[in-house]
Amino acid sequence: MADMVSERYALSLYEVAQDEKQEKLYLDQLTEVCAAFDSEPDFLKMLTTPSIAAEDKQKVLKTVLEGRIEPFLLNFLMLVTDKGRIGLIHEMCQAYKEQYYFENGIVEVLAVTAVPMSAALTDKLRGKMEQVTGKKVELKCSVDPSIMGGIVVKVNNEQFDTSLRTRLEELAARLTGTQESR
Repeated sequence: MADMVSERYALSLYEVAQDEKQEKLYLDQLTEVCAAFDSEPDFLKMLTTPSIAAEDKQKVLKTVLEGRIEPFLLNFLMLVTDKGRIGLIHEMCQAYKEQYYFENGIVEVLAVTAVPMSAALTDKLRGKMEQVTGKKVELKCSVDPSIMGGIVVKVNNEQFDTSLRTRLEELAARLTGTQESR
């Protein structure tokens, strides 16, 4: 149910952003708002607390966000707060982003390496993934020393794992399987 509600709100916001030709700006600002809620969880908790009057919540939203985000986006946040749906803001942001990516032929790719990749390698990976997917790639890189080497690439619901850790685990499983069958 929450997914459907979040999606409806997000798509309504997206339609307005399209009308204003501000889809990317709204995505960026909505993402910043969600990041602010992540860094200050008490702020979101206050907005979801039923015992606090809706007018007080709206005053706080205006005080904190007015002039920093588009007026319609502020009104949207005040509306979802008034309707008791602000707790779904992260899901709304995700649904908005998915719609934006769909409309603009963008795919999100996550690359995990044992050490940070150089800018040249990052660009090369982005180019290769654009060839493979046929879409613009939004590449997110992260570091996980436990993979020891290689790379793990996640695209949509697929994962391509060429990490040293996985290869060693596969080798150990084969060796263990061989020893057991003797």
